[in-house]
Amino acid sequence: MITQVRDKVKKFLKESIGAEGIRIVTIDKADGGWVVEAEVAEMNQYLAAIKPEYRVFEKENYIVKLDANLEVSSYKRGRISEEEKEI
Repeated sequence: MITQVRDKVKKFLKESIGAEGIRIVTIDKADGGWVVEAEVAEMNQYLAAIKPEYRVFEKENYIVKLDANLEVSSYKRGRISEEEKEI
């Protein structure tokens, strides 16, 4: 099941934000679903707008929540706090 969660999150991040390098940091089962923290490499949009040949990437963290059917219910940029980890 964890493999399916990981694959679903990676596919979602590639399709929705165009992430190129995705590393899953944590996968936790919570409230009948899943909470996943992923570290992604995103192209710096500011530099790309100035000079398209610049390919500068920045590391960002995303939190993705999936329901019991492995459908993404929400996502946001950020890290999982210590309080969220205890849930």
